Amino acid sequence: MFKQIFRLTFITLVWKQYKHVIVSTVILFAYLWLVGSVHADYLSYAEMQEDDSLAGASFLMKWAAFIVGVVVYIGFHWLRGRKEKKSEAKSGPVFSPKSGKIDSFNSVKSKDGQVEEIDPFAEIRAREKLRTRAEIMMEKNKE
Repeated sequence: MFKQIFRLTFITLVWKQYKHVIVSTVILFAYLWLVGSVHADYLSYAEMQEDDSLAGASFLMKWAAFIVGVVVYIGFHWLRGRKEKKSEAKSGPVFSPKSGKIDSFNSVKSKDGQVEEIDPFAEIRAREKLRTRAEIMMEKNKE
């Protein structure tokens, strides 16, 4: 029973992590199979018609279609990788193995290379008195 649970958990984790790669690879293989199948059908049609004049052009078109499919596949994964890197950079604090510390997403590098911390809570700390929403609502009701 636990073996099946672990297996299902593993498959779920792999699917969540690599869903786009798996689906796009299956689509690429289906596309390559479809192009090859259409090319084979055309060659059999040309053979039945005894017209070999465009057989060379069909091979060029087949390989051009293969190349286009692979380039689109690689481009999709390249753009997706760049998009994920940007979202990781904006996502928040990240552990830096170089410094051994958590790098804050609130740090900004200035022109001279120094890291300046931006404190989003500085305004809250500067207040003399902190109030809850309930206190604010009660004051509004008094007025």
